[in-house]
Amino acid sequence: MFGTTASLSTGGYNSVGTESAHADGLLRKLRGADPGLVLRVKSEDSVDSARARSDGVALARRVAAQPGVAAVEAYWTTRSPALRANDGRSALIGVALEGDEAAQARTAQRIVPRVTGRQGALRVSPGGRVWVDIKAAEQGERDLVRAELVAAPVVFVCLVFAFGSLQAALFPVLVGALAVAGAWAFLRLLGGVMEVSALSLNIATALGFGLAVDYALLVVTRFREEGGRGLTVPDAAVKAARTAGRSVLVSASVVALSFLALWAFPFPWLRSTAMAGIAVVLLAAMASVVLLPALLAMLGSRIGHRRSASSPAWRRLARWVTRAPWPWAASCAVLMAALVWPFGQAQWGFADERALPAGSQAREFTERLRTDFPAQPDRDLIVVLTPVPGEGEIDQYARRISALPGVVQVSAPTGRYHDRHRTEVVKAVSERTTAVWLKASTGLDPQSVAAARLVERVRELPPPGPRWVGGSPARHVDAKAALADGTPWAVLLMSATTLAALLLYTRSVLIPLKAVALAALSLTASLGSMVYVFQEGHLRWLVGDFTATGNLDMTIPPLLCAIAFALSLDYEVFLLARIKEHYDACGDHREAIVEGIAHTGRLITVAAVVFAISMAALASSAITTLKMMGTGLAVAVLVDATLVRGILVPAFMQLTGRANWWAPEWGKRPAAHEARDPNLAPDAVAESSAEAPAAH
Repeated sequence: MFGTTASLSTGGYNSVGTESAHADGLLRKLRGADPGLVLRVKSEDSVDSARARSDGVALARRVAAQPGVAAVEAYWTTRSPALRANDGRSALIGVALEGDEAAQARTAQRIVPRVTGRQGALRVSPGGRVWVDIKAAEQGERDLVRAELVAAPVVFVCLVFAFGSLQAALFPVLVGALAVAGAWAFLRLLGGVMEVSALSLNIATALGFGLAVDYALLVVTRFREEGGRGLTVPDAAVKAARTAGRSVLVSASVVALSFLALWAFPFPWLRSTAMAGIAVVLLAAMASVVLLPALLAMLGSRIGHRRSASSPAWRRLARWVTRAPWPWAASCAVLMAALVWPFGQAQWGFADERALPAGSQAREFTERLRTDFPAQPDRDLIVVLTPVPGEGEIDQYARRISALPGVVQVSAPTGRYHDRHRTEVVKAVSERTTAVWLKASTGLDPQSVAAARLVERVRELPPPGPRWVGGSPARHVDAKAALADGTPWAVLLMSATTLAALLLYTRSVLIPLKAVALAALSLTASLGSMVYVFQEGHLRWLVGDFTATGNLDMTIPPLLCAIAFALSLDYEVFLLARIKEHYDACGDHREAIVEGIAHTGRLITVAAVVFAISMAALASSAITTLKMMGTGLAVAVLVDATLVRGILVPAFMQLTGRANWWAPEWGKRPAAHEARDPNLAPDAVAESSAEAPAAH
């Protein structure tokens, strides 16, 4: 990636502005952050032997002395039974790291080689939340290189087949490559001013290449058509930029606005991916509208012309649908309902180590941790108290927390507690301390119902003063609440901005409403496919092996919906531009639908296939999160380009008739008076309608 990933974060999945985030911030200031890095230390005999104890203490001190380490909690220094394996031959060292997630990852990458492997009589292996994120980012980077090396040639072959010209196929691939290179440069710069997820590089690359090729495909196709009508090469390039280029700019604006809605969710990885998406789509649009026409004007004579891109097969389908819209619409609705149905059984959670491929060291480490130890440091619940209450109040509060179901033990400034009893007394609280924290060790899955209930119970306990509850279980609870709170605002922002953009473009009230409704149907079908495949574990033979966890990562649907929603409207803009041209020219509503479908059906199909190939490259990743994203988007674009554009759109527009073009008087813009003159040349009609898409 030419050094791009060095400035990117491996995290960004924790919600900001929540109680758990505030607790984590206080802990970092107190040098008491929860352990993002966990070291498993194995001894040839018991970890309580004299030699193991000596080497373990020395290792803990060496780790604590490393720059960037905030605190170390080792079995040999704390004697906590939660850090000792059930068989007595392994123990844990929890390492709290300084800084944000990006800084923690850099620290972990630096110190892990120094403190793992053979260390005296001990053998040390790394794991924990930060290490899992690092391994996922590294795997994603390898997958990205491999996928793009496969996807680009396949896309090129498809374009050669679509254009029937080797030279014509080179232009979209060139624009796609430029968009990807620009996205990499932008992400590297953005990583210097905000936390940017490393996974956003994979998504931006696949998305940028797919969109850039789609946009260039539209412009090149229009250029060849205009040349086939007799225009000179420079004039054809100008006409393609004015007609197809306008559609590209509208489409890019809709996509960018959809990404902007992701800022309603307080997750750095979603927000950074939104920024990357906005950048890459604008780069793709600018390259297609500015650079590509200039290249066509200079070199376009070598790619040949085509009088029309009209497809007889799509024309026949459009005539069938418009003759009998109700039966076609009903049949398609039943099929779409079958795709949507699994979405009703969706269960939501967050990605964990199981997103890594089976057999990876970080995943095996975490799985062994779950079975071999009574509690794990990365499952601790942390309670921060500030200002510091009295020792008696801390003691009583710790006793009450230790009695809650799921709590193995509580470590507090006043001692260690189990089931309301203080099992070990610790030194008194310093008067100079401004805050203290209590740690409740649990054996609960942070995403389980039991863990969520434990968080609620701790927050319900009367505290001895202001308190903030953090740690992994609390972060999961707060993240779910943040997603639920942000969803209505994201939907409202996405729908409102899209409706406004399409209203200005079409000068129609009904068409934007129809476009948003059908886009929502497409993305719901995509979410249904994700439930069927990734939650229920079907079709591994098609998408590659993965671990079905029984739920879907909650942070994926907002991103997938934003992209799928935008792409659906992307194809809608392409189709409406052609329907509007023919309607302005002849005034025949049904014939305009048929001709619009006939002239864009083949183009949209090729564009969808090209984009689906780019997404299939993403779906080939060994990281389940990326696999889920690629599969969901591939399904969304293919369903939208076939069932929605081929059947539902023409059926709906035929049933609603001229109401499609109604707009209030203030929203109308008169078309050029020549628009309906049958004697006009086709290119004049196209230009007139593209520049003034009036409502009639």
